[in-house]
Amino acid sequence: MSSAITPALIALHSNRLENLRDVVVNFMREHPLGPLEEEVVLVQSNGVAEWLKIALASDLQVCAATRVMLPARFLWQAYRDMLGHAQVARHSPFDKTALTWRLMRLLPELVAGHGYAPLQRYLADGSLERLLQLCQRLSDLMDQYQVYRADWLQDWEDGKDVLRGHGGGAAQPVPPDQAWQARLWRAIWDSVAAEQQDDARAAVHRRFVAALAEGAAPARPLPRRVIVFGISSLPYQTLEAIAALSKHVQVIMAVHNPCQYHWADIIDGREMLQAKRRQQLKNGQSLADMPLEDMHAHSHPLLACWGRQGRDYIRLLDGFDEDEAARERFPVNKLDLFDDAPGDTLLQQVQAAIRDLLPPDDHPAEAPSVDASIEFQVAHSVQREVEVLHDRLLTMLDEDKGALRPRDIVVMVPDIEVFAPAIHAVFGQHALLHPRHIPYDVVDIAERAGSTRC
Repeated sequence: MSSAITPALIALHSNRLENLRDVVVNFMREHPLGPLEEEVVLVQSNGVAEWLKIALASDLQVCAATRVMLPARFLWQAYRDMLGHAQVARHSPFDKTALTWRLMRLLPELVAGHGYAPLQRYLADGSLERLLQLCQRLSDLMDQYQVYRADWLQDWEDGKDVLRGHGGGAAQPVPPDQAWQARLWRAIWDSVAAEQQDDARAAVHRRFVAALAEGAAPARPLPRRVIVFGISSLPYQTLEAIAALSKHVQVIMAVHNPCQYHWADIIDGREMLQAKRRQQLKNGQSLADMPLEDMHAHSHPLLACWGRQGRDYIRLLDGFDEDEAARERFPVNKLDLFDDAPGDTLLQQVQAAIRDLLPPDDHPAEAPSVDASIEFQVAHSVQREVEVLHDRLLTMLDEDKGALRPRDIVVMVPDIEVFAPAIHAVFGQHALLHPRHIPYDVVDIAERAGSTRC
């Protein structure tokens, strides 16, 4: 029997995915959907999806009627459910592939004119191969703009060569050496028939948000609950769509946040972060008021290097998080799920220092005497890196004697397509019953790259 599901948006912050998982699983257990309803969970990668499915099966005894999706796929499905399939074209002239071939037709004529000097220099030799490569790069760039900065494209369509800031930030003129991008987008836009311009992603998104704001009936039923789990960054457009959905759908955002205090001001770009903050500041002080040269004394250097994308995501989320309203409507009493453990290992101590926004001088004075929780290995090639990893994992599995299982291990790499051939060569060389065999799987690899494996 299903329980009443109240539409709301709430963000649960924690520095540990395990804490987020436990709260989400308990909530799903105490507030179940109907027997034939699917639980919709959004994750950032296929690897996290598999880990979460295993965790759900372990905690709930079974993982069934659970649709674990990537945000982009869910968003397009939501567009179609709300507006109807007839209003959301399956293929758009602004899709990446279609845009590549459109640029192949437009660019030779455009670069011959005024304002495209950088592109003109690149295509000076007249090579079709270089033209195709450039068109592919430009179509990818414009596709990213459609996802992350649709507001820029809207301004460029209107003839305004500016870069608008999120959160009410002042618009800045497009740098002169990049002004060709605005001209190029206008040329692309004008080359598309007027009746097809409504198929652009930004146009569909605006219709979707407007329909939800007006309380229009969806063409097909929307899910009653959506869980956004452990995603470290989402585009503004996706957050806006999820926030609009939360007026009609129960949205749980389980946010993996490394620090329990407001930490967005510890790196440059603070002028963009003047929106109302809901996350507490350490000791009640505002880091925005401190000079940049003093930041090292009030923050953790690893946190400062965490990355602009993750920082901006948490800042954007603060703008959509209706904290007090959520507490009244949403049956969860605690929003911050940070642990307070000091940490016994070196890794745990570093995590605790990041969580508590401690500068280096406030770190624990002594590290554990025998501790392998953080190790640095030096290797001369990708192949050797994977071989060292394989040997190290065999040692760990042998030492723990069953306490550690292969399914508990996740290995992160900067570019999986570079490492995939070496992984298959090293981990796939031993038969199933061989003592050095470790079961493994490679996820998040492009289909074309995966199909080239022998």
